[in-house]
Amino acid sequence: MYEKMRQSVLPLLIPPHSRILVAVSGGPDSMALSHVLWRYVHEMSEQGISLVLTHVHHGLRQESDEEAVMVKEMAKRWEVPCVVHRFDAQAYAQATGQSFETAAREWRYARWNEDMIEYKCDLLATAHHLGDQAETVLYRLLRGSGTAGLAGIYPRKGKIIRPFLNFKKEDVLDYCQREHIPYAVDYTNFQPLFVRNRIRLELLPELKQSYNPKILEAIGRTAEVLRWDEEYLEQQTDKAWETYCLFCEFDQVQLSREVFQEPKAIFSRLVRRAAARVTGEPRGLGFTYVQQILESNGQIGWKQDLPQFRVHIRYEGILFLRKANREKINHEEWSAGEDGVECSETLITMGEWSKLRGFGVWAGIFPSEEFDDQAVINNNIIAWADFDREKLSRLQEDLVFRSRRSADTLWIQGIGHKSLKKVFQEAKINSEERGRIPLLASGSQILWIPGVKQSDSCRSGIQPKVRVIIQAQNLG
Repeated sequence: MYEKMRQSVLPLLIPPHSRILVAVSGGPDSMALSHVLWRYVHEMSEQGISLVLTHVHHGLRQESDEEAVMVKEMAKRWEVPCVVHRFDAQAYAQATGQSFETAAREWRYARWNEDMIEYKCDLLATAHHLGDQAETVLYRLLRGSGTAGLAGIYPRKGKIIRPFLNFKKEDVLDYCQREHIPYAVDYTNFQPLFVRNRIRLELLPELKQSYNPKILEAIGRTAEVLRWDEEYLEQQTDKAWETYCLFCEFDQVQLSREVFQEPKAIFSRLVRRAAARVTGEPRGLGFTYVQQILESNGQIGWKQDLPQFRVHIRYEGILFLRKANREKINHEEWSAGEDGVECSETLITMGEWSKLRGFGVWAGIFPSEEFDDQAVINNNIIAWADFDREKLSRLQEDLVFRSRRSADTLWIQGIGHKSLKKVFQEAKINSEERGRIPLLASGSQILWIPGVKQSDSCRSGIQPKVRVIIQAQNLG
């Protein structure tokens, strides 16, 4: 097994000068992986690869203390840094309202991400093997997953590598025996307490005995073929997104109604991506909700409240609007007339914060690289939108935030100038709310209604862009 990994697996997964964080539970899989990587690092010393071990003490079993000691002693012998995390897994699951498996996995990956930052690691190595792949595919099949789910675990995805993914458990145990590698046995893995355990202990043995002696290999091949398909479909979805996404803001996305002409495979991915952008939920939207949107056939006026957001099909396109954020923007963060000034104007300048008179908030224009998505999250931002840098700079002298006026219009591509009153009506913003929203304007032309809509006149494309930001308080 090691020779195959050294020659054909590890060179593809690990670039020279990588620093790898290895997740070590103390079981045979992770202990074997640690040993394989340690051997590889020493045998290929000219590549400058290094390791850091990380272990999570879940606080569930009496043996957990001994396992943590075993991992630390191994790291000490190898002269490799090792970090041990302790947490109450059951209490965390109860506090988050998640299943034990989901909560524990979430907590582990969050700690590993922190470890990678602290120890300056490029990769995270986990010991998933072919049996884990088969369990994952069957688990997702039973839940009704599509191609993305049935593609299973990836050998490499982002910074995570899984060198054992094409090897069976028997290969791993044999390696441990031949190399005299100590390991712990978690006997809860042999109890049918969780669905995955039952798949491993009951379903897979039945499939192997009664249907296909090489069921693991068969499922592994199926997952690999589906990964090929999924990668291609994602590439096509990226191209379609560039075509159909009219705008993608902090709390709303609008797709062209022409997206209904796409095959269902692409349509569903676009809709799920739009939902994920406005909710922050990476898994996107479930099949039932995608089906509801598909069955609307793009009929103008169709709307549906879904978990965390609303879908509204309008003449301009399909709007995905986050519920909670819209309420926050319109009701909590600003209030017009705090200093008794109607239609007060505040000139804003590139690179500077200005307090918006009459609204109690601050706004500024900054190069997008200075206020990236992480900066938005960390700095008490209420709303933001991206604009074409060159186009917006032409309006710099006339660019103000103010409250609405009767002659205001907003330019929409393919339609032209639309009255602000009409825009507010279509977005179902009542008269009281309309006065609370500061508008980015140049003369009577509105460029941005935060939380509602952005004009297409200066919308950012592939050109250099700037980010206009509204903040609850000035932290600059």
